[in-house]
Amino acid sequence: MEDLMICGICGKEEMVEVVEPYHYTECGLSNIVLEGIRVRKCACCGNTMPMIPALSGLHHAIARDVIKKQGNLEPSEIVFLRKFLGWSGVDFARNMHSTSSQVSKWESGKVRMSTPTELLLREMVARGKKIDDCHSYDINHEETTVMHRRFQHLREGWKSAA
Repeated sequence: MEDLMICGICGKEEMVEVVEPYHYTECGLSNIVLEGIRVRKCACCGNTMPMIPALSGLHHAIARDVIKKQGNLEPSEIVFLRKFLGWSGVDFARNMHSTSSQVSKWESGKVRMSTPTELLLREMVARGKKIDDCHSYDINHEETTVMHRRFQHLREGWKSAA
Protein backbone atom coordinates (compact mmCIF):
# COMPACT_ATOMS: atom_id res chain seq x y z
CA MET A 1 0.00 0.00 0.00
CA GLU A 2 1.32 3.45 -0.93
CA ASP A 3 1.83 6.16 1.65
CA LEU A 4 -0.86 8.84 1.63
CA MET A 5 0.52 12.25 0.90
CA ILE A 6 -1.23 15.48 1.82
CA CYS A 7 -0.44 18.54 -0.30
CA GLY A 8 2.39 20.60 1.18
CA ILE A 9 0.96 23.80 -0.28
CA CYS A 10 -2.71 23.79 0.70
CA GLY A 11 -2.66 20.93 3.24
CA LYS A 12 -6.18 19.98 2.23
CA GLU A 13 -6.18 17.32 -0.41
CA GLU A 14 -4.63 13.90 -0.72
CA MET A 15 -2.30 14.03 -3.71
CA VAL A 16 -3.15 11.69 -6.58
CA GLU A 17 -0.33 9.91 -8.39
CA VAL A 18 -0.46 9.72 -12.18
CA VAL A 19 2.03 8.79 -14.91
CA GLU A 20 2.24 11.55 -17.48
CA PRO A 21 4.69 13.87 -19.25
CA TYR A 22 6.18 16.50 -16.94
CA HIS A 23 7.47 19.90 -18.08
CA TYR A 24 10.77 20.01 -16.13
CA THR A 25 11.50 23.73 -15.81
CA GLU A 26 13.29 23.27 -12.48
CA CYS A 27 16.51 22.49 -14.37
CA GLY A 28 16.58 26.05 -15.71
CA LEU A 29 15.66 25.11 -19.28
CA SER A 30 12.18 25.82 -20.61
CA ASN A 31 12.04 23.04 -23.18
CA ILE A 32 12.59 19.83 -21.19
CA VAL A 33 9.72 17.34 -20.96
CA LEU A 34 10.08 14.10 -19.00
CA GLU A 35 8.07 11.20 -20.36
CA GLY A 36 6.46 8.44 -18.34
CA ILE A 37 7.31 9.57 -14.84
CA ARG A 38 5.09 9.51 -11.78
CA VAL A 39 3.65 12.89 -10.83
CA ARG A 40 1.75 13.58 -7.63
CA LYS A 41 -0.99 16.20 -8.09
CA CYS A 42 -3.29 18.08 -5.74
CA ALA A 43 -6.81 18.44 -7.14
CA CYS A 44 -7.48 21.34 -4.77
CA CYS A 45 -4.64 23.80 -5.51
CA GLY A 46 -2.97 22.25 -8.58
CA ASN A 47 0.38 21.65 -6.86
CA THR A 48 2.46 19.04 -8.71
CA MET A 49 5.38 17.02 -7.40
CA PRO A 50 7.33 14.94 -9.92
CA MET A 51 8.93 11.71 -8.76
CA ILE A 52 12.13 11.90 -10.82
CA PRO A 53 14.33 8.79 -10.63
CA ALA A 54 18.11 9.02 -11.15
CA LEU A 55 18.24 12.83 -11.24
CA SER A 56 21.99 12.91 -11.85
CA GLY A 57 21.57 10.59 -14.84
CA LEU A 58 18.83 12.85 -16.19
CA HIS A 59 21.11 15.89 -15.95
CA HIS A 60 23.86 13.97 -17.78
CA ALA A 61 21.38 13.10 -20.57
CA ILE A 62 20.23 16.72 -20.85
CA ALA A 63 23.85 17.96 -20.93
CA ARG A 64 24.73 15.45 -23.68
CA ASP A 65 21.72 16.61 -25.68
CA VAL A 66 22.54 20.30 -25.23
CA ILE A 67 26.18 19.98 -26.32
CA LYS A 68 25.16 18.10 -29.48
CA LYS A 69 22.58 20.65 -30.62
CA GLN A 70 23.09 22.64 -33.77
CA GLY A 71 23.04 26.41 -33.49
CA ASN A 72 24.32 28.69 -30.77
CA LEU A 73 23.86 27.80 -27.14
CA GLU A 74 21.12 29.85 -25.52
CA PRO A 75 21.95 31.77 -22.32
CA SER A 76 19.88 29.33 -20.22
CA GLU A 77 21.82 26.40 -21.76
CA ILE A 78 25.13 28.06 -20.85
CA VAL A 79 23.91 28.46 -17.24
CA PHE A 80 22.72 24.83 -17.19
CA LEU A 81 26.08 23.55 -18.50
CA ARG A 82 28.02 25.70 -16.00
CA LYS A 83 25.94 24.34 -13.12
CA PHE A 84 26.21 20.81 -14.54
CA LEU A 85 30.00 21.18 -14.34
CA GLY A 86 29.59 22.32 -10.72
CA TRP A 87 31.20 25.70 -11.30
CA SER A 88 30.42 29.10 -9.83
CA GLY A 89 30.55 32.06 -12.21
CA VAL A 90 34.11 32.77 -11.03
CA ASP A 91 35.19 29.14 -11.59
CA PHE A 92 33.56 29.18 -15.02
CA ALA A 93 35.36 32.40 -15.99
CA ARG A 94 38.72 30.97 -14.89
CA ASN A 95 38.19 27.65 -16.69
CA MET A 96 37.03 29.42 -19.86
CA HIS A 97 40.00 31.84 -19.71
CA SER A 98 37.58 34.72 -19.45
CA THR A 99 36.27 37.23 -16.90
CA SER A 100 33.28 37.13 -14.56
CA SER A 101 31.89 40.13 -16.42
CA GLN A 102 32.07 38.26 -19.74
CA VAL A 103 30.39 35.19 -18.19
CA SER A 104 27.59 37.42 -16.92
CA LYS A 105 27.10 38.80 -20.45
CA TRP A 106 26.94 35.27 -21.94
CA GLU A 107 24.50 34.05 -19.30
CA SER A 108 22.23 37.10 -19.59
CA GLY A 109 22.22 37.01 -23.40
CA LYS A 110 23.83 40.44 -23.77
CA VAL A 111 26.71 38.89 -25.74
CA ARG A 112 26.93 35.59 -27.64
CA MET A 113 29.84 33.27 -26.93
CA SER A 114 32.39 33.18 -29.72
CA THR A 115 32.46 29.97 -31.75
CA PRO A 116 35.79 28.74 -30.29
CA THR A 117 34.64 29.47 -26.71
CA GLU A 118 31.35 27.69 -27.26
CA LEU A 119 33.12 24.67 -28.74
CA LEU A 120 35.48 24.65 -25.74
CA LEU A 121 32.50 24.59 -23.37
CA ARG A 122 30.89 21.76 -25.31
CA GLU A 123 34.14 19.80 -25.22
CA MET A 124 34.60 20.44 -21.49
CA VAL A 125 31.13 19.04 -20.86
CA ALA A 126 31.85 16.05 -23.08
CA ARG A 127 34.98 15.51 -20.92
CA GLY A 128 37.20 14.46 -23.73
CA LYS A 129 34.62 12.39 -25.53
CA LYS A 130 34.20 13.09 -29.22
CA ILE A 131 31.22 15.24 -30.08
CA ASP A 132 29.95 13.66 -33.30
CA ASP A 133 30.60 15.89 -36.30
CA CYS A 134 30.95 18.98 -34.14
CA HIS A 135 32.89 20.71 -36.92
CA SER A 136 29.93 20.36 -39.30
CA TYR A 137 27.53 22.23 -37.00
CA ASP A 138 26.62 25.69 -38.20
CA ILE A 139 26.55 27.22 -34.74
CA ASN A 140 25.71 30.61 -36.20
CA HIS A 141 22.41 29.18 -37.43
CA GLU A 142 19.53 30.81 -35.58
CA GLU A 143 16.77 28.45 -34.48
CA THR A 144 13.40 30.06 -35.08
CA THR A 145 11.18 27.57 -33.28
CA VAL A 146 11.40 26.22 -29.76
CA MET A 147 11.37 22.45 -29.79
CA HIS A 148 10.76 20.55 -26.59
CA ARG A 149 13.44 18.01 -25.81
CA ARG A 150 11.85 14.86 -24.44
CA PHE A 151 13.53 12.41 -22.08
CA GLN A 152 12.35 9.04 -20.86
CA HIS A 153 13.58 6.99 -17.92
CA LEU A 154 14.31 3.39 -18.90
CA ARG A 155 15.90 0.59 -16.90
CA GLU A 156 19.32 1.52 -18.25
CA GLY A 157 18.89 5.21 -17.38
CA TRP A 158 17.65 8.43 -18.94
CA LYS A 159 17.56 8.55 -22.74
CA SER A 160 16.45 11.15 -25.24
CA ALA A 161 12.90 10.24 -26.34
CA ALA A 162 13.19 12.05 -29.68
